[in-house]
Order: sequence, then C-alpha cells, then structure tokens
Amino acid sequence: MPPIVGSDSISSVADIYAQLQQQGRSSGHRYLIFVSGTESWCETQLLSLPGALDKCLLVANQVLCGVAPSHSENTLGSEFSSLIVNAHNHQKLNEWLAAAGCLTSGGILLLLCPPFSQWPMHFAAQSGQRSNLPSSFIRRLLSIATRCNGVLCLEQSTGLSGDIPNMAAPWQQKLPTADQQAALAAIKRVVTGRAKRPLVIRSDRGRGKTSVLGLALADLFLSQNNSGGICRRVLITAPSLSAVEGAFAHLSAALPAARWEDGNLVFESCNLRYLPIDAALQSRQLWDLVLVDEAAALPVAALRLLLLRYPRIVFSSTVHGYEGSGRGFDIRFREILDEERPQWRRQTLKEPIRWSVGDPLEQTLNQLFLLDAEPRSPEYEPEGVDVRLVSGDELRNDDLLRQIFGLLVQAHYQTTPQDLQYLLDGDAVIIIACVGACVLGVCQLLPEGGFPERLAVEVVNGRRRPPGHLAAQRLANSTAKTAYLTSQSLRINRIAVMAGSRRKGLGRAMLNAAEGYARGRNLAYLSSSFAADAQLIEFWLAQDFSPAYLGSRRDSASGLYSLIVVKALSPTLDVLQLAQRLHNDLLLSLTSVYPTISAELLISLLAASGRPSRNVPYSAISTVQRYCTGALTFEQAAASMARLCITVDMRTLVGAELVFARVLLGHDWLVLAERFELAGRAEVESCLKQFFQYLISTLV
Repeated sequence: MPPIVGSDSISSVADIYAQLQQQGRSSGHRYLIFVSGTESWCETQLLSLPGALDKCLLVANQVLCGVAPSHSENTLGSEFSSLIVNAHNHQKLNEWLAAAGCLTSGGILLLLCPPFSQWPMHFAAQSGQRSNLPSSFIRRLLSIATRCNGVLCLEQSTGLSGDIPNMAAPWQQKLPTADQQAALAAIKRVVTGRAKRPLVIRSDRGRGKTSVLGLALADLFLSQNNSGGICRRVLITAPSLSAVEGAFAHLSAALPAARWEDGNLVFESCNLRYLPIDAALQSRQLWDLVLVDEAAALPVAALRLLLLRYPRIVFSSTVHGYEGSGRGFDIRFREILDEERPQWRRQTLKEPIRWSVGDPLEQTLNQLFLLDAEPRSPEYEPEGVDVRLVSGDELRNDDLLRQIFGLLVQAHYQTTPQDLQYLLDGDAVIIIACVGACVLGVCQLLPEGGFPERLAVEVVNGRRRPPGHLAAQRLANSTAKTAYLTSQSLRINRIAVMAGSRRKGLGRAMLNAAEGYARGRNLAYLSSSFAADAQLIEFWLAQDFSPAYLGSRRDSASGLYSLIVVKALSPTLDVLQLAQRLHNDLLLSLTSVYPTISAELLISLLAASGRPSRNVPYSAISTVQRYCTGALTFEQAAASMARLCITVDMRTLVGAELVFARVLLGHDWLVLAERFELAGRAEVESCLKQFFQYLISTLV
C-alpha cells in the first residue's frame, strides 16, 4: 500500500479520522482503517482519536479503552458512528459483519489487529483452524483490503498508508425512499387485494426492509375502517426476535399509544405477535397477515408450510449478507411459489438508507467476505463434466473460490461469512464438478474420527464433547460403540449443484468421487447431517445412505429435526441395524419425544429406516376391512390401521399424510378437517376408509 496521500494538513491518524468522518457525513460514505501493531499500542492509538469512542460499538472479548463490548444480537437495528473490532482476541467474523451493518454514513470501522506479518499465524492459533499453519483467509483479506478504495492502514512499524478518497457529491437522505414506498404499497395490497398472492421483498443489507414491515403495519392498523381489508391479528416470524426488533420499533414509534413488550405489540384491537418458526408452524390462530423476515435463513420446507397455510403472507429476504443465503432462497423457493402461488409478486429494495450508493465500506466487505458471491453459468451446454478434488493452493484463485462459495451459499440456508474462513483455513476435502473453468457442483467433506480409545469411551459415556466430529460423536454416544469415533470417516457438510444443472447426476457423481477418495484411504464410513425433510431424505436414500439418528429437538433456526445418514465402507459397521433401531425407537417415542413431527416426514423416515413388507397379517387387513364397511368404529380398528401404516411403504400413496396424522400421530379430528379442508370428523373418516380400501386392494 502506498504512503498516505491527500491533504497537506494531515499529520496524524487523528487528522485522518477527522477528515474521513467529515467527508463521509457529506457523501454518505463509510470507511475502514486498519490499526496494526501490538494490542497495547493499538489501544494507545484509539485514545488519541477524539470522538472515536463516542457512540461507539465495540466487538471484542473484553473491555477496551473503558468501552464494554456488545453482542451482535443486541445491536441489530441500532446505529453507531464508529465501530471497533479487536481482532487481537475476537475471531467471530459473523459478528464483525453484523456490527458493520450498524454503521451509519460517515462511520469509521477501526479494525485492530496484530502486525500484518504476524496476523495470519496469530489468527490461526486463536481460531483453532489448522493452528500450525498461517491463516489463508487472513492472507487473502490483507491482499485484497490494502488495494481497496476507502481503506487506510496505520501500522506500528511503518506509519500511515493509503489514499484518502476524493470528496464525493453531497448526499441527502430522503425517507422513505422510492423503493420503500413501493414496498409499503405492495404490503398493503397483500391485505386488501385477492388472497393467495404472496409478496417477496428482496434487498441487500441496510436497505430498510425490516423497518418497511413496521411502517406498513402502522398504516394498516390506523386505517382498519377504510383499508379495504381486515388486518388486526398479525404474526411475524424470523430466525430470532432480535432480527425483527426494527419492525416493532418503527411500529411503536408510529403508534405512541401502543403497548410493546417481549415480541408482542398491542394497539387498540390490533396485535403484532412474534413467534419463532417452529411455534409459527404449530400455531392455530387465524392470522389476518403473516410476515416472514430473513426468510433466506429459514429452510424452504418450513416456508412452504407457511405459504400453504396462510392466504396473506409476506416474505422478506436479505439477498447478500451474514444472515443467510438469499440467492439460495431465491432459486429454491421461487420454484415452489411458481407452482403453488403463480400470482406471487416481488419487490426489490435497492437504495441504501444508512449510507449512500457506492459506499466504499460495503464494496470492501463484499470483496473480503464474498457477500455477493454467485456461481457462474456455463456459456455452452455441458457435454463432458469433470469431477475432481480441489487443492488448498487452487483456492487462492479468487475466481474459483468465488464460484465454489457462491454454490455453497445456494446449498444451505445458514451459510455465513465464517464458512469462508473455514473453507480456506480448515481441512475440508473439496470436490467439484466443472465444465472448463465453470463450476457446476461442489461437495465439501469434513474429516471425522481417529479418536484414541480412552477419549472415545469418555464421549460414549457423555463425559466429553470435543469440538467438531458432529456425526461421529453422535453415533458413538447413541450406540455405545466407540468404533464410530476411533475409526476415521468423512462427513458431507455441504453438497450443491447449480440450479440449471440439477437432476442430471452431478450430485451422485460427486458422492461417488467422495466414496472413491474415502475407500482409497481406508476410511470406515461416510455420513451427513441435515435438517430433515422428505425431499432431502429421498435424495440420500437414492445414494445408498441409511438413516441412523434423528435429533430430539427442533433446530432453533429451521424448526426441523436434524437427521444423520450413514453409508458404511467397512464390513464391520452394520448401518442397516442402525436404521432398524431408528425405525423401532421412532414408533415407540412419537408421543413422548416427537409429538410435533410432521406426517410427511414420518412417512419418509419409517419407509427409509424400516423394511416394508407385503406380508401384512391377515387379521389386521380383515379388521381394517370391517372398519371400511362400517362394522367397526375407528377406535376398534386403530391398532390394525397403525400396523398397516408401519409395514407398508406409503410414500407414493395419495392421502397418506392425512392417514399418518390421525392414525399414528393422533391429531385432532377438527384440526385435521381444517387443515385438509374437510367438513368435520365424518369427512375425515370417509377419506380414511377410501384410502385403506385402496391400500387393501393392492395387498390382497
């Protein structure tokens, strides 16, 4: 980086700081200053910056210059004029990015770090990722950052360097922006227009999409008599309550008489209620409007259930950001919208509200953390696809890295910038499917196992839980077999195929390559862990993986149970035994452990983990036949119906979800009638009888 250039009057970092703030407040821009040296020296430099500690957000593990660190979940929606990140002791990159979104125009990000020559090794040692090697992530960060516009460096050994950006044209913030006004009108149309026309709001960070939700509700609550639609009971859901605090704050500010506490706001006869995604899926309240914020951070399966249940719904999604993978949401959820609600609408917020267009800090962070990474479509129809391993050295190619990370973002709803660091610094095995220089698929595998016997015994007995090794530890603990930990294995952490190249065998080809790699190193098994939904289970079954373990708690973000699947590569491991055990345990623990499991998931799990047979006891068939003819009541035939459900593969049978929901899960008759749009118990029973009459005709 060249020596500092700019105004002749600049002689210190204090002058630099003051000029950048002055320029930023005029232009609406924000800037980044690296303060590189020993931790005590960096603290001394902060004390020389008047105003830097005022209205300051500190991301650190301990108090610095008298300022207490803040937690990102407590600052979302807040505004600060300066941000200090102490990289000497804080390695959580997602919190860096979350905090950066709180910086307003004229804001300065002061990133305190060890001397540049030492930082890669220091970061590796602190983060625990291959601590014997320098951090490739930090090396890349420094290489790119020192060439970015609006980035300056203050180094203990060399002093100030970098270019002070030229003064930009004055920026005047006008709220609401034209984009926000259009979004406000679109939200109101969801309430006042025809039902089953959902709205999807997309934006990058800092565009005010969450505040728009609150502002729209304020107008709707105030105009109940002439709005053209009823909107008194509104549900809002998101990965966390903190993610939607901005909506509550704007609604409360517009309605001073409102009462707001703990995710519940009441104004006259109107109510806005926050529920986490799992509670939202279970809610039986008749909501006039449902708002889903940060939808990209929630699984598509959960979003689909909300879409089908509520006729007036708005989805809000961050396209690029630490909250989740907005591009993956775009691609995966759009297919469902097109199929289920073809009249859905889209609204995009492009203009930032906390800073101006062309903000140097936003551009720099996008480059450093690949927040805008997207895969690249091939220029020609693929003929020969090359499936191969990618070495760590190859990831230094930023074009290849950007394509790989872009696909990983699409693959998983919770991919974050921290995953970029794991990708560069971790020991993952990366397999890609490509055509020329275009990456069509990525498979990321993490090594697990290799524990000494003594440590494995401690894990089995529940006394130790070392970091990582997710599947190996869970399998060893649940089965009391140390072999899952003492042997070595690979866990498929992510697998992604570009949208236009799916269902063409690329996923299978990459898993075959992974299996070949594992067998060549005498590994014992392959595994994967994911938020379970029926479609994903079918994919893994088709690759000869067996379900082995179902988590007992729903994931806080996805609202789904986690499932571990396994493929044995060693004859000493009996994964079919694991599957059969899961089948038996699941049947005996439905009411005590999985009372809210979905019927669709249960159908897939039982078919996948059991061994469906056509040798159904005649007594069960006879009893169910008598129920179908009216000779027996439901209660008299329930046990026999349950026996048919668990011995026959019902995945392809129409109506199986209703049957499982009543017969195995015991859902209330009236709840089922409402859900499946039937006229009470009598019609539900009619559907049961029609289903079992058809099923029996295929068995006898």
